Amino acid sequence: MPATSLRVVQLGKETTWGTAVAATAKLMGVKDASLSPVAEKAAIPDLGSLAPSMREVQTAVSAKGHIELEASYQDILYLLHGVFGAVTPTGTAAPYTWTYSAPLTSAPTPQIYTMEYGEANSSYKGIGMFATNLAVKIEAKKTWSAACDLLGKSVNTVTLASLSDRTVEVIRAADTHLYMDTWSGTMGSTEITATLISAALDVDTKRHLKDFVSGAVTPSTYGEDRWDGKLVLVLEFNSSAKAIVDALLAPALIQRQIRLKATSGTSYAQVDFCGTLDKGLELFGDRDGNMTVELTFTGTYNSTFANWLKIIVANDVATLT
Repeated sequence: MPATSLRVVQLGKETTWGTAVAATAKLMGVKDASLSPVAEKAAIPDLGSLAPSMREVQTAVSAKGHIELEASYQDILYLLHGVFGAVTPTGTAAPYTWTYSAPLTSAPTPQIYTMEYGEANSSYKGIGMFATNLAVKIEAKKTWSAACDLLGKSVNTVTLASLSDRTVEVIRAADTHLYMDTWSGTMGSTEITATLISAALDVDTKRHLKDFVSGAVTPSTYGEDRWDGKLVLVLEFNSSAKAIVDALLAPALIQRQIRLKATSGTSYAQVDFCGTLDKGLELFGDRDGNMTVELTFTGTYNSTFANWLKIIVANDVATLT
């Protein structure tokens, strides 16, 4: 019987949505994953019978999945490509810089994957898999985690491509700095030290499958709507946190530009988020007997920053295979 810990996740970049390709990269640092075929049916009852259904008809087939990583400077790119769309790095030698920006006037084209999942004797592939969201979590004494949910066209059996492990470097919370600036200030100018306990970024692309009366039970394509996102910070209640809380007492919006940046050598991972403090807060939380406060910011366009969300990664990856 296969051990669940032997599961792997491997990705291949599709050029045509729903046309499967062989995987070209084995994801490293996978904490959890899932892949599920989704089947919808119609129950057909008949008058003259008390049976719940006289016959069943399959009406739709699709796929869903999930990937969660101990985020590394290298493999977080696969999730970011899936959410923001493929980008080309700048630089002619390491470090290469990959910049992902939330869309403003047109929807991005996400990187579509064939997702191989399982172990040597029990493996399946999700075809036409695209990311619908992104969750990045940072917590003291841990590494960054990154996760996304996926939807796709269908699931089939597969023989796993023979792929090797790759060398990656995980992103540590210990290497992370928090910056918080005024709405009209410059992103990344003011560092807040010895305050951040955890941070959680959640981005929803509103991507969804689209079905039509088109002669097939599988979806025809996918669509998306206006993105939204939030950033939740848990801070120790010191003078820095108190200044933010005190600002709430005035009848005015509390808006901040927030940067979370981890650095290791020439590599870095950076989340730039502009947001409005949402729904006030509760005084107080507790951490080991010390008071804390939780701040939830909802994504808001900032004209100075010219966006509300960017994620930038510098690493030794010249091309994403």
